[in-house]
Amino acid sequence: MANHVNSQLHFIRINNKAKERLAMILRWNEMKQDNQRLENFHDIMEHAPDDPDYNWYHDHIGPKWCYFEEYDLDFIHCTSAWGWPEQGYTWLIEELREHDPYLLAQCTYEDEGPNFYGVAGWGPQGFEDYYMDTDEGVEYWKKDKRFEFIQPYLKTNEEDERPDEFYELLWEAIGEHQHILWEGDCRGDVELYDETEMQEAEFNKDGTPKKNIMTSW
Repeated sequence: MANHVNSQLHFIRINNKAKERLAMILRWNEMKQDNQRLENFHDIMEHAPDDPDYNWYHDHIGPKWCYFEEYDLDFIHCTSAWGWPEQGYTWLIEELREHDPYLLAQCTYEDEGPNFYGVAGWGPQGFEDYYMDTDEGVEYWKKDKRFEFIQPYLKTNEEDERPDEFYELLWEAIGEHQHILWEGDCRGDVELYDETEMQEAEFNKDGTPKKNIMTSW
């Protein structure tokens, strides 16, 4: 049985035209009117076959299957097999970028094990993915003061086991590390940067930058 991977795609900055396109892709008004929702990720892809096989899913979405847990026009939550739907989310972002070149989106993902977790981002400067093996994450937690809440429980005993407190705090630590990876690395890699002010660019309410700064993608 494949390990399930949860992924959460957040649209942090998206203009009205791109949100209208997202509503069309998700068939938002149609589904809402009939009190229904889409089930499988390929349901939103017009180029998908009626009954796609594992190979098609692998090439176009990433994992061999992927379905929606919940979604709206700001957030999409999926469950998939073995990995997160990187190709599928990227396809969706590219569809929206045609209407909003300054779109900013974040994806957090975690394996149910958890064997791995990470955070990815799409923005005016491109795409980045910060993947973290959980064992490597634990080594990071040992050294960072922000993980003091779990540090007393990181050591293993002679049977290579950890106390119950470790597992009770594990998901909180993963969430904190995803936040650190986003704020400290990933967001800065994909967000528009104002070199004259040495800071992230400022944006108007319509999603356009206040200064004329070009994207790099």
